[in-house]
Amino acid sequence: MRKAIVETATGKVLNVIEIEPDGDGGFDHWICSDGCELRDGDTANPGATWNGSEFVLPEVPIPSRLDVLMSEGPATQVYNEETNAMVARPADDIAADKAELLGLLQTKLADTGDLTWEQMNKMLALERES
Repeated sequence: MRKAIVETATGKVLNVIEIEPDGDGGFDHWICSDGCELRDGDTANPGATWNGSEFVLPEVPIPSRLDVLMSEGPATQVYNEETNAMVARPADDIAADKAELLGLLQTKLADTGDLTWEQMNKMLALERES
């Protein structure tokens, strides 16, 4: 049977295990660490939370376009399914991504007055290029 090891104080699922019941159908042969308990875990995953009636997965944040362009930068290659290979992106597309990133950084600076060190350096480099 699938069981979740749940931290009692927080409800956080620490792990999920497969365990067979003992002779009387219970799970007394398996002892949880102090502060933890076993719960039926058919729908449990590590990192989820037991809310008292069900396991709830944590929200996965959706990165903003600014976050994507900052982390990956404008892609210089894309995957071509027909040739099963990476191919160069047109220079106009790369330039458009750079212009978009510069605009997003300038807008963030104007709106919040706050950029990270990395964002500020990227903005200055893009301004020098244009």
